[in-house]
Amino acid sequence: MNSNIFSKNKLVALLGLVLIVSACSKQLDISPRQSIDANGALSSRDAIEASITSIYASLKGTNIYGRDLIALPEALADNGFATNKSGRLLNEAQNVLGAHFTTTIWSNGYAAINQINNTINAINTASLSPSITSTEQNRWLGQLLFLRGLYYFNLARVYGYIPGAIVSSQDRGCVPLVVTGIDNSASALSFKPSRASADSVYAQVIADFVQANNRLAFPGLGVNLANKAAAQGMLARVNLYIKNYGEAKRWSDSVINLAGSRLSTVTNHVSNWRASTHGETLFQVVYATQAENIGVNTSLQTSYTTLVTVGNQATTGGFGDLVPTISLLNDLGITLTGGNTTSVFALNHTIASRSTDVRNLLFEPGTAGRGNIKTECTKFLGKNGTINLDNVPVYRIAEAYLIRAEAQATAGSSVLNVTNALADLKTIKSNRYVGYTGSALETADNALTQPQLFEEILGQRRIEFAFEGHRFFDLKRLGRDLVKGPHYNNVAFTDLRILPAIPQSDVDGNPNLRQNFGY
Repeated sequence: MNSNIFSKNKLVALLGLVLIVSACSKQLDISPRQSIDANGALSSRDAIEASITSIYASLKGTNIYGRDLIALPEALADNGFATNKSGRLLNEAQNVLGAHFTTTIWSNGYAAINQINNTINAINTASLSPSITSTEQNRWLGQLLFLRGLYYFNLARVYGYIPGAIVSSQDRGCVPLVVTGIDNSASALSFKPSRASADSVYAQVIADFVQANNRLAFPGLGVNLANKAAAQGMLARVNLYIKNYGEAKRWSDSVINLAGSRLSTVTNHVSNWRASTHGETLFQVVYATQAENIGVNTSLQTSYTTLVTVGNQATTGGFGDLVPTISLLNDLGITLTGGNTTSVFALNHTIASRSTDVRNLLFEPGTAGRGNIKTECTKFLGKNGTINLDNVPVYRIAEAYLIRAEAQATAGSSVLNVTNALADLKTIKSNRYVGYTGSALETADNALTQPQLFEEILGQRRIEFAFEGHRFFDLKRLGRDLVKGPHYNNVAFTDLRILPAIPQSDVDGNPNLRQNFGY
């Protein structure tokens, strides 16, 4: 039997009849209900609520926000060095052909999108007693539209080129665009979509986030669920990706006006990372119970550090598979004893000095329990109070300031304003560097030319979001080469390895679906 992205084997998940989400053998927490009887699927308030909850739960898997969407962008780009302490993430850091984002992001994404589409249809057509109120409709549809925008944004930026940074000779389109649900096996098996253009997919993503913004409130349902500030933040990010700088600035203005007071300072930025929810968070993927723990092999904690607790080198927990490269250590203002050279980097690390940037306090030497001691990222260190259990920020308010700064510092931008861009840069720096105001660092920033200011803003993005899953996509959206020395070979933006393969089984079963170039 031919297969496609809505194969018969996936129908239960796609139709939303049984809402069970699992990661390996562990059941994810999708309270209030983990399943719905097929006879009552999406025909009651409980069923609709459970469907929405399970769509959030599917974000928690290792191949989504549990690890891959956060760690792989660091390994694929220039931030992450693979220690080979477990063998994981080594091929991704070396950009081995085929070692990239997995096909699971594709299959999980389309399963979730189809469930979203069917749930939206049920809300719009259901005859419930009492009738659905406008408050209920806005709460449900706002979340569903936000989630569909998020799933499509991730699919688009992973599997396709980004508008304004496309290698035309290798472009096979973005991803299939599906906004109506499939609710029977015959339709699923006959459905053979082609890949839509990047422009059309990103337009749909923006439309979904705009509609979500119109329906949601802030703080509304809280940062564990979709809310107005998160929708506005994502609109700023998506518009920056597609180089619509005027809209990127407009939505950044809006979210800063709404939630800018959440920006952390030099006194609480590190402590925010030790709390279960970072104070800057506008939306996060939350891990509530031990049953959701991804475990010692692939959680973010084990991927990034051998430590169990901050500063305790006597107890080994994870593997520390991915650590900061020399170039990232330099940008963070961390100097190893003996200097940041390849020979020193290969040995046990101790830190000789740090700059005044408090963000570098989130990186420290790990343990010797898995091999040579390396400087490791401790942003994810059992923040929820349990080893390998960490809530994952998807959007922090700091991003809005840096988006607005970049939008106004980009040559040719419709909102080019070097003065305002510098002001946003200085807002970030004054909240990250101890004693920044009036310092030589501020004086140097005041003298930056427009090209220098643009590069400094990109540098601050690198530091601010190191090991949070941004770096590869920032380089990709700008059409930049991956400069991986001295650890690995560089990868040109025109290299086919910039894009991963889409699932070959789907290509084989769908004559309209073209595989990415070179696979």
